[in-house]
Amino acid sequence: MALSSSPQSVLPRTRKLRAAVPDADPDTTDYQLSASVGSPKTTALPSGENVQLPAPARKRYLDDATAHLFHSRLRLCCLIAVVPMAFFFLCGLTDFIELFGKSTLGWSGVIVAGVVVLALASTAGAMFRHGPFPESWLRVLEVAIFGQLSLFFAYWQFSILTANPERGFDGTRHEQAFVLAASGMSHFNWLLLIVFHAVLVPNTIARGVGITCFMCVAALAIDGTATAIHEPITRNAGVLFSIGGTVLAAGAGLAIFGTAKTAALQREVESARAAVRQMGQYRLRRKLGSGGMGEVYLAEHRLLKRPCALKRIHAKYLNNPEQLKRFEREVQATAQLRHPNTVEIYDYGIAEDGTFYYVMEYLPGLSLEDLIGRHGPQSADRVIHIARQVCGALREAHKYGLVHRDIKPSNILVFAEGSPHDQVKLVDFGLVHSLLWEGSPDAKITREGLIVGTPEYMSPEQASGIAIDGRSDLFSLGSVIYYLLTGREAFHRDNPMKTLMAVVTDPLPKLEESNPFAPKELAAVLAKCTAKDPDERYGTAAELEAALGACAAAGQWTEARASDWYAQHPDARPSTGTDLNTLAMTDDD
Repeated sequence: MALSSSPQSVLPRTRKLRAAVPDADPDTTDYQLSASVGSPKTTALPSGENVQLPAPARKRYLDDATAHLFHSRLRLCCLIAVVPMAFFFLCGLTDFIELFGKSTLGWSGVIVAGVVVLALASTAGAMFRHGPFPESWLRVLEVAIFGQLSLFFAYWQFSILTANPERGFDGTRHEQAFVLAASGMSHFNWLLLIVFHAVLVPNTIARGVGITCFMCVAALAIDGTATAIHEPITRNAGVLFSIGGTVLAAGAGLAIFGTAKTAALQREVESARAAVRQMGQYRLRRKLGSGGMGEVYLAEHRLLKRPCALKRIHAKYLNNPEQLKRFEREVQATAQLRHPNTVEIYDYGIAEDGTFYYVMEYLPGLSLEDLIGRHGPQSADRVIHIARQVCGALREAHKYGLVHRDIKPSNILVFAEGSPHDQVKLVDFGLVHSLLWEGSPDAKITREGLIVGTPEYMSPEQASGIAIDGRSDLFSLGSVIYYLLTGREAFHRDNPMKTLMAVVTDPLPKLEESNPFAPKELAAVLAKCTAKDPDERYGTAAELEAALGACAAAGQWTEARASDWYAQHPDARPSTGTDLNTLAMTDDD
């Protein structure tokens, strides 16, 4: 993590690590991760054994984004349709325009118009107050809204086609003009409704064509009925059907084209999303975290169906050789390590769009930061049990000349199961520094004088920007041990610069002042581990592990005690479930 002037960028006061491998990041190593993925329901078998079965996923035509858009469009449709329907209602009451008035529609038509206005306004209000509605509800509202409008237009079409103007028909030309006007106005309403539906409502092509044809057939059926029972219309049937057929054909053509175009665009969007969710042989299921350099996803191998964590570099860095080299070094460094307390790398590759990614084991554990945040300081025997495992991971890393440089509670995960119990995993080698790279100037990625890491857990030499070795990680681990025993960060101050100064100059606060129950021998180990001068610390992780093992409390955190603790704290057992196909893809950005 590069030091900046923003406290939030360097002080991990609100870090959350639920169930993921944290993101490696040269600018920040703080992650706001999504909540743990829940387990599917268990089903009891006759034998009494419980197996986890995935809940069946309901197939939907609309994804969440499209359903939300559909909700907004139906609401807009109600608001727009209220205006002409209110015009019909007012004209019906006042008889302001004869063809729209109660002399043509009758009181029943006026009542229908009023009911439709009230229903549309009420629906729009409900959709503003609540939502987005489920797709099934939206389909019901679609039928209700357009059904009401279709019903009124059908009623009005039949009314004006069978109307007798008060002044009567004055010859053939007057009669034809009336039929022409009535046909044009009534069928134009259908054209607007058909196109309106095609534009606003997302549909498959088959469904869109079906609804369009239904509206056209309904309009032509009313034309036919009027022709059969009303003599003026019978005499001018050719005019009626020529106008009506032309207008309806135009509306149907526009509607079908629009539906097909919308469906094609939706398929392209889905294809693009699918491509984004696919990395080589891995299918992305849920975004777990994001940092300055990359993103971490819960994923699964398409054939093995094994849950894993996939980290991919941000697209903005694809043309940045320095960041790509850093990403590659992170993979190479972590892939060398085989210790059971280190996160395991499964795979590495480049996607079709050129995106670099690597795949590691999925770790549905609890970070030490969350452990303390939820359950407070831990007992000395448990802290020793955890710290010795971290020492094992560091012992291997230092053997290969790798300095982690970001040892902190959020980068250490603990699991109920495993061997040993309360198994620890060290993660996030994004800031790893190799002592073997120092001989090649071209291979050095970290610039001279650049301070990287988390201030509260840096060593004095790291905070000063000078050369470091494995003893720097031991100092950081000492700060973590202090945090586990007290629930407080030893060197935290008001701002990053004061924190760095405290790391360099201030002594470690006395352990007995914050935790009077901590064993004195453990306090002595902690004091040596966090000495300001590297030469006064333990020389290797193995020496620190041995010193912790020599404490009287070592070995007292037994499997039975661990099991009892987890039984009393069920929220400390996050799980992925068994079938990742039941998980919807969600982005937190």
